[in-house]
Amino acid sequence: MTITAKSGTIQGTASLSITVAVANLTSIAISPSASSIPVNTSQQFTATGTYSDGSSRDLTALVSWASSATGVATIDPTGMSAGVAAGTTNISATLGTVTSSTSLTVNAPAIASIVVTPADLTLGIGIHQQYTATAIYTDGSSQDLSSAVAWSSSATSVATVDNNGLATTVAAGTTTITATLGTFSDTSTLTVVPANLISIQVTPANPSIALGTNVQLTATGIFDDGSTQQLTSVTWSSSDLNIASINASGLATSTGSGSVTITATSGTVSGTVTLSVTAATLQSIAVTPANSSMSIGTTRQFTATGTYSDSTTQDITASVLWGSSNPAAAAINNQGLATSAATGATVISATVGSVVGVTNLNVSNARLISITISPSNPRIERGTLLKFTASGTFSDGSVATNLSGLSWKSSKPSLASMRSSGLAFGKKLGAVTITASSSGVSATTTLTVSNGTLTSIAITPANPSVTAGSKQQFIATGTFSDSTTQDVTFNTHWSSSTASVSTIANGPNGAGMATTNAAGTTVIGANSGGITAQTTMTVR
Repeated sequence: MTITAKSGTIQGTASLSITVAVANLTSIAISPSASSIPVNTSQQFTATGTYSDGSSRDLTALVSWASSATGVATIDPTGMSAGVAAGTTNISATLGTVTSSTSLTVNAPAIASIVVTPADLTLGIGIHQQYTATAIYTDGSSQDLSSAVAWSSSATSVATVDNNGLATTVAAGTTTITATLGTFSDTSTLTVVPANLISIQVTPANPSIALGTNVQLTATGIFDDGSTQQLTSVTWSSSDLNIASINASGLATSTGSGSVTITATSGTVSGTVTLSVTAATLQSIAVTPANSSMSIGTTRQFTATGTYSDSTTQDITASVLWGSSNPAAAAINNQGLATSAATGATVISATVGSVVGVTNLNVSNARLISITISPSNPRIERGTLLKFTASGTFSDGSVATNLSGLSWKSSKPSLASMRSSGLAFGKKLGAVTITASSSGVSATTTLTVSNGTLTSIAITPANPSVTAGSKQQFIATGTFSDSTTQDVTFNTHWSSSTASVSTIANGPNGAGMATTNAAGTTVIGANSGGITAQTTMTVR
């Protein structure tokens, strides 16, 4: 049969072939089970189907979701629930004649504080920055309330912020971004340096994909001070939706053969790339890593690589339907991330239409027995960042860093906040307990936040000489008023005086990394809240 979608005079079609099912749906598992959330917050549920052949599939987008007590909590077609009032309701997922349910308790703990992240950034002019407001409740739980708080900027001539916490830098200067909910509020200082966005580079350059697959695009802003930064809040568009569509995060999905122009826009600046969609057909799928093993309580990322009729290969990890023949041992989500739960063997499959690729996965009986947090009992200055990492030791003596469901928590978010990546930000003077948890095992360390102010920055290496076409990582070390020193690379705005010689990156993905372009000299600058430093780089 032919499926047609129309919008005005524009339409697109796709052929749908229905074959006799070789495996029938036998049960649905809803996750999380028996969960609880505070009033006015949300919870994403997922539905995993198990079939008569033992395989499993993510059915979140296919099932019909329902709440038995909508006065307590509602749930939308994507599985996102919203707590309305204190009480308990049953969340159900139904597909055909198969149904399953789990309880959801909505409680009414009081808010103890709210925390705004990221904090104390230094950015250029003409870009967007998404802020998040997290509520910390009296029972220790937390929830993103970015769309519920009132956002404001103390200097709208420097940066504005909308109702959802999306800030737009306007001119050089300093402003305070504030989130307010009732009597609670928190702030973040935003310093805007005189660096104007002049162009946007979209990567990968001129990609080519097969019909029915997708590709993730990235937008990087290039500024007139020679700095670069990944832009996470650009507006994406496609010149021809009959060839490819693109979502808000830059994921382009092919819908027909041909060439299409994909555009990323921030304010009045935009960048484009030509995406080619070929009519090549998928011949085989290779799943990697092949025939691997993992311990209970860890995760493993699988990749699906497709080989096509024109002899090209393509990463189709995000396009395939992932499955596990033994989900009790290890389940796998739609992104190819497997999570182990019990000892046993399973077959991981990646399917597109009638083409299937498989590999074996063995889950050993080694169990997580302890977690080590690094660094141990560190000290940072107020207004700076520190990256924590966690490694797990298992019963067989092995050590792993890919712990499943690893979560981070700060005992006093008003003093130091934690991001899910393990990045801590010191907000106020004091000591907090940082906890890392996975598979029921936890570890703690103490983070001390000092009250020193930044007085100077030193850039290393000093005056380096590098070869054209290479990269050079710079580190910014700050000296504070209490005579302590600390790495402030991620708190710093980096610049290059001669962009034709070298550009330099900002942001959490590669801050201080210079990319050399041609022979010559350039001055590398570092600016953290108005404290500056510079060094000269020679490119030969």
